[in-house]
Amino acid sequence: MRNFLLAVSMLMLIACNLTTAGVHPSTTATNTGPSSGASVTATSLTESSNPSGADSGPVITYVPGSTVKLEQLLGEEDKQLHQPTLSQTFTRYGIQGTDLGYSFENNGLIYFLFGDTVGQLGKALDTIATTDATDPEKGVRLDFLTVGKDYLTVQPPGISMGAFETPIGGISIGGQMYVTVRTNHAADWSTDRAVLTKFTLPDTFQPLRTMSQAPAGHFLTMSVHAETGPIDGLPAGGPFIYIWGTGTYRKSDAYLSIVPSANFESGQGTLYYAGSNAAGLPTWSQNESDAQAIVKNGTMGDISVTWSKDLRLWLMTFDSRPPAPAGIEFSYSRTPWGPWSNPQIIFNIVRDGALGKFIHDPKANPNDGLAGPVIGAGTANPEAVMGGSYAPYVVERWTKVQGSQLDLYYTLSTWNPYVVMLMKSQIQIK
Repeated sequence: MRNFLLAVSMLMLIACNLTTAGVHPSTTATNTGPSSGASVTATSLTESSNPSGADSGPVITYVPGSTVKLEQLLGEEDKQLHQPTLSQTFTRYGIQGTDLGYSFENNGLIYFLFGDTVGQLGKALDTIATTDATDPEKGVRLDFLTVGKDYLTVQPPGISMGAFETPIGGISIGGQMYVTVRTNHAADWSTDRAVLTKFTLPDTFQPLRTMSQAPAGHFLTMSVHAETGPIDGLPAGGPFIYIWGTGTYRKSDAYLSIVPSANFESGQGTLYYAGSNAAGLPTWSQNESDAQAIVKNGTMGDISVTWSKDLRLWLMTFDSRPPAPAGIEFSYSRTPWGPWSNPQIIFNIVRDGALGKFIHDPKANPNDGLAGPVIGAGTANPEAVMGGSYAPYVVERWTKVQGSQLDLYYTLSTWNPYVVMLMKSQIQIK
C-alpha cells in the first residue's frame, strides 16, 4: 500500500511539472492535417497563431477547407464552369489572359495592375483594369483602361517593358497615382531594377526614380501602403509610405522600407528596417544593404500587405515553394515590421482540390480541359504546361470582419490557364 501511494504521488508530481511546462499530460501534439505530394507543411494552432514576442491581441487562424474560387476574372469563358465570365475580356478588349493583379484604390475605383498580357497587341505588354464592385460575392466585372480602340499598356518612356518586366505595385497619394515597375530583366535576375512612375490618366507614365536594384536589392517586387496612424517605433518626418519588398524573385525573404509621403517622388529620407533594439523597437538605416528580413522564407516572389481597420492588424499574403512550405501563406502583425505571426498555408493546389479543377494538370486522365491560354514557350504545347498558383494579392476594400470570422478576398494567378482567379479564404478570430 505504501508503495502504491508513493507511485501515485510521483505521477501527480510529474503531471504538475508537465502542466507547469505548458504540456497537458492527457494530450500530445500531433499533426493530423492532410498530406500530399505538393509539400504542404501543416502548422499546429499554437505555432500558427502566436507571433513570438507579439503584444496581446486577437489570435486568428485559417479555417481548414475554407478557401474557394469565386470566379475567373479574365478570359471569355470560365474554364472550369464552361460559363461566360462577367468581364468578357476577349470580346470587349481582345485580351485572352494575363497574370498578377496587384490592386489599390483611387477616386472610388479599385485599380488592378496586370502583368504580361496575351492579347491582340502581342509583345507581352502589361495592362490595367478597374472596378467599382463593393461586394465580391455578387461578382466582379473588370473594365480595362483603353486608348482609342486598344487596351492601355504600361510603357513608361525609356523604360523596357518586355517579358517578365511588369508592374509590381501601386498607390494613390492625394489623388495622384503611382505605379512601380520592374525592368531591365535578365534570365538570372541579376540586372532587374524597380522604377517608380507617376501615372496620369488617360495614358501617361512618367519615370521618377530607381527604387531598388539587383543583385542586392530587396524591393524588386513590392507592396505599398500609406501610414494608417502614429505608432511607436517610427522616426520623425512622417507620415510615411510603407514599402514591403522581396529581392531575387522566388528566392527571397520579406523586407520593409519607409519613405516620407511628402518625398515619395524623390525618395529623399528613405529608411530601411535594420532589426530591433533591446527594447523591441525598430532600428532604421539609410542603406538598403543594412535591411533585415521581417519574415524569413527564402522562396518568396509576390507579396501583398494590407490593413484591417477592424482588427488593427497588418495582413500579409505571399507565394511560397519548396524547400519552404508550398502554397499561399498568410501572416499578420500589429506593426509593419512585426513580429509577424508564423505563416499559415491558406491555399495549396493539391490540398484544396484545385489541380485538375481550375488549374491544369497535364497528367489528368481524362483530360481536364483546362489548358490554355498560355504564354511564352508553352504556346507550342499548352497541354504539357503544368499550372500553378502565385501572386496572392488581397483586395483591401473587400476584406470583411463578421463576428469571429475574417474573410480575405484575393486575386490568384494560375499560369495554365494563364488567367487570374478571385479567391476567398476564411480566418477564425479568437
